[in-house]
This record gives sequence, structure tokens and C-alpha cells, in this order.
Amino acid sequence: MSYRKAGLVMLGLLLMAAGQLLAQETSTPEERARWAEITHKLESNPLDEGTVKDGEWALNRLSEVHDIHVPLCPALLGEFNDPKYKYRHEITRQYMLASGAFLIENPDKAADTKAVNLAAVESVLKTYQGILQQKPDAKAKALDDLLKKQSQGKLKDALKPCP
Repeated sequence: MSYRKAGLVMLGLLLMAAGQLLAQETSTPEERARWAEITHKLESNPLDEGTVKDGEWALNRLSEVHDIHVPLCPALLGEFNDPKYKYRHEITRQYMLASGAFLIENPDKAADTKAVNLAAVESVLKTYQGILQQKPDAKAKALDDLLKKQSQGKLKDALKPCP
């Protein structure tokens, strides 16, 4: 094969690879619907092996795409990420997925970070309660405190401000 043909073949392969990468940068409507569905399934059954696997896929894919931007709040993430808490990954994953699901389900509120964070924390608390149903000894003080605030109708005021 001549250098010119080899160069054209290489160029073609590079263009195909670039096309695949660009195609992966945005999510499809089907993916967005699936992310929201998985997020809500995790709220009620956060330790189910199949749902957990789907949750990991959704989290990885959500981090790959550029059309859904999840505004993370370091203050809230810090509360959920206690290194001593066995289920911190499940809780943190839920916070991120729930933020994405809120943005997907409420695109008109994308700029309202308070609403995004409130919805995400509410989802986290559902997930936490689901974990407690299966593992009653899986208590976390920060999450128990947020549940108490929620039951008092003060959850929105209890959330730490985010930039």
C-alpha cells in the first residue's frame, strides 16, 4: 500500500473515531429518560444489584456527556461523604443522579441551584431510608439530622448554601 493510501486510511479512521467521540458528548432523549427512571428506582431499592449496576452506568454516562451539567454543592457533598459511612458511595451517587434527574425533568429550573439541591437531598433521603429498610444498623448522623429537619418541614432552610 502506498504512503498516500495508508495516510487516507489513517485519516478515515481518525475521522470515524472523532465522530464517535462527538456522538458521545451529548445524551439522547432515551438516555435522559433512563437516567431519571434509574434514579427513582434507586430511591426505593438502593441496594438491589441490578439497579446498582444501572446506577453506576448512569453516573458514568452522566459524567461523560456535556449537555447535562450537574451543579455540585461541596458543602452538601461533604455531609454525605463521611469516610466512616459504609454507604457513602450510594448516597453520593444518588445526590449526583438526582441532580441530573431534576434537570432532565425540570429543564426550566436549570438555573435554580437551590431547587436542584433540594430535590437531590430529598432523593438522597429516600435512598437513605431504603438503605435503612434493608440495613437498619446503617445509620448516619448527618442524614438522620436531615430526615428530622424534613419531618419538621425545615429541610429547605437546613441546607447549607452553595455557591
